[in-house]
Amino acid sequence: MNQKYITVCVLFVLFCSPVQGDDESTNNGEWTSDDIWCLTKTVGGAAIFGTGAVALAPVALGAAGFTGAGIAVGSFAAKAMAASAVANGGGVIAGGVVATLQSAGVLGLGVGAKAAIGATVGGIYSYFVGGCSADDIDCQ
Repeated sequence: MNQKYITVCVLFVLFCSPVQGDDESTNNGEWTSDDIWCLTKTVGGAAIFGTGAVALAPVALGAAGFTGAGIAVGSFAAKAMAASAVANGGGVIAGGVVATLQSAGVLGLGVGAKAAIGATVGGIYSYFVGGCSADDIDCQ
């Protein structure tokens, strides 16, 4: 995987993640080991999950039936294509969801899609982890 995708995901999560540690008034703004653990857990986990999601996206597309050889017969992709064609008067609309997923299945994901997937999954992980828990620091 290209280093720039990982860097974009890590920077996004780093700047958008809540990190909770000791109150700054008690430690004069210095980082404590609790602060560093919280940051490591939040950003590191988000980077791992975001990178994993980018790596697994082509596998998920293939499993859904959006393959390099076209849409697989009897798959979710075939059903989605049929529904899209019925809804649009007999043809799949260019630029629609089915066409975009098929394009990604054939050509792979672009830089923007990789960054968006990584940042979204990493951000969701970071949101649910939420920095630190009461077990990590002495919350008062």
